[in-house]
Amino acid sequence: MLEVDAALHPFEVSDLGGEALFDLISDARDAEFRSDRRKVRLAYQLCVTNPAGPGIDPATWGDGLPGMAGDYDATLGGEGTPLVARFVVEDWAAATRKSRGSGQQFLANTLDLHHRLPRTHARFEDLELELWKAFRLAEETHDLSLEAARWIDARVAEVGSYSFNAIAKAVKLGVAKFHPEKLEDDNGLPGKVDWDVSVDHNQGAEGTSTLEAIGSSLDLVKFHDLVSDEATTMGRLGDTDTLGQRKAKALGVIADRQASLDLLGVLDQDPPVHPETGEPVIPRKSYLRARLFVHLSLTDLATMCAASAAVESGGVGVVESNLFGPATTHLIAGYLKQLGADARVTPVIDTTKVWAVDVHDPPQAMRDQVTERDRHCVHPHCGRSSKTCDLDHIVPFDDTGPSGQTNPENLAPLCRRHHLLNTHGGWRYQRNRDGTYTWTNQHGRSWLVTDSGTVELT
Repeated sequence: MLEVDAALHPFEVSDLGGEALFDLISDARDAEFRSDRRKVRLAYQLCVTNPAGPGIDPATWGDGLPGMAGDYDATLGGEGTPLVARFVVEDWAAATRKSRGSGQQFLANTLDLHHRLPRTHARFEDLELELWKAFRLAEETHDLSLEAARWIDARVAEVGSYSFNAIAKAVKLGVAKFHPEKLEDDNGLPGKVDWDVSVDHNQGAEGTSTLEAIGSSLDLVKFHDLVSDEATTMGRLGDTDTLGQRKAKALGVIADRQASLDLLGVLDQDPPVHPETGEPVIPRKSYLRARLFVHLSLTDLATMCAASAAVESGGVGVVESNLFGPATTHLIAGYLKQLGADARVTPVIDTTKVWAVDVHDPPQAMRDQVTERDRHCVHPHCGRSSKTCDLDHIVPFDDTGPSGQTNPENLAPLCRRHHLLNTHGGWRYQRNRDGTYTWTNQHGRSWLVTDSGTVELT
């Protein structure tokens, strides 16, 4: 099977291997990036050379067809983009052999990318960003104001990740900051009007059903913690099922226990006592066991401390949390008030603390320090949250080695897949003095992983 490389030299694919193969794989990737950039440049040129104006109606999502009022009367690009002549969409669709709907979306994304998302557009132009990621951000911000779109664009660029989760988080923060009224709308997402718990017995094999719950984020986290705790206890008692299977079975265990308590009248006793031991049972206001990390600035903290004043003035602080994602300071303050005595506020985690232990598994405080320092798996281009990652010893732990091998500088979060890749796939990495990571694969190709993204070094 013959192909040609970038210099138009022919080669046989079946003869390739090792570094030569990886060079051509990279060439194919770069060629795809350049092809997408060329297509977007041509699409934009088509738009700007065919503007709407006096006597020329602008292209809209409905093009003024009967019964296509409302959103369909919106112009092709979002706020801040130039108007395009009405039938340019059809010209593009015909030339590219795409549907009209596909043409509308492509041209709209192109306009938004150029005029509303300048930092994303710059990365795309520099061949650092795939077209589908740039267009996804354009679609997610299309209905927002120009100010909101540019704020989200800057935030995603600063984070350095254009993953689904990173874009969703930035858009949610932008909506909360610039369009808080949209938080009250369903916006296509489930809201309080959709809260419900339902069981479907038709979605599984015999004896297996599905349970769906939509409700308060705080309530669902509390219940999930209860289920997880019960499943962990079942495992310690000898249950050999998987964690997921034990969590499913825990629902029945919890229901049976509650039924027994009700039957024995334990809850009616004052004070309540355990039915078997006779010991007093201290009632809890909340079962929430998960640790909530909230990233606050001094301004956010002041907003939480003066919540009533902020409400009256219309100010809303937005923070990031590990459990609920982007959230307003009022929401977090309300959760703390609801939890009451069960809420525990702990000091700020010092991500620069230097200390070590002489065991393989780091203590929880060290794990918290590392996962707050590195927010995601540190493998090139991986965006998996560090909260769900393994902590890997960069220099492998040696049972007969020196003391202090388990320390923050020798630990890094790796998702399970990349942990296995590092262990068995021939990849190696090191943590640099500035907190970045250098990775090298089995073919000698290297990458630098930073807080703002991944850079290929070879």
